[in-house]
Amino acid sequence: MKHCYHCGHMTTGEPVFCNRCGRSYDVKLCSRLHPNPRSAEICSQCGSRDLSTPQPRRPLRWKLFEAAVRIFLFLFLAGCSLLVLLGVLEALVHSTQLQGGLVIIGLLLVVLWSLWSMIPQWFRKVVTESMKRKRRNKHGD
Repeated sequence: MKHCYHCGHMTTGEPVFCNRCGRSYDVKLCSRLHPNPRSAEICSQCGSRDLSTPQPRRPLRWKLFEAAVRIFLFLFLAGCSLLVLLGVLEALVHSTQLQGGLVIIGLLLVVLWSLWSMIPQWFRKVVTESMKRKRRNKHGD
């Protein structure tokens, strides 16, 4: 979703132009939609002089407000996460059932890592490459 600072219209998705006033967002575009900096007079790729008019620059107060909100949210989430982590650690210290479960999980991980290290190098490489390929295909790269 993008906001045009010229007409105040919100456009959904990732548009290159404002639907209301027709201005481009933060860049100048030629008729072939090649992106160019705001200061460009000629398209750097095709040489066209017919460039779009970009929306006005985002006001400094909005940039500062956005930075302040991001910092506040980061600190709030980090604080909440720290409180949860401390609660979990306290529960681990006082609960023998959780401690036993963690010991079992730890032993299982040691066994799995030792089995992994016993597998021949060529087979580990095949498995690793297969996982990378699967991950790339999943993300559409």
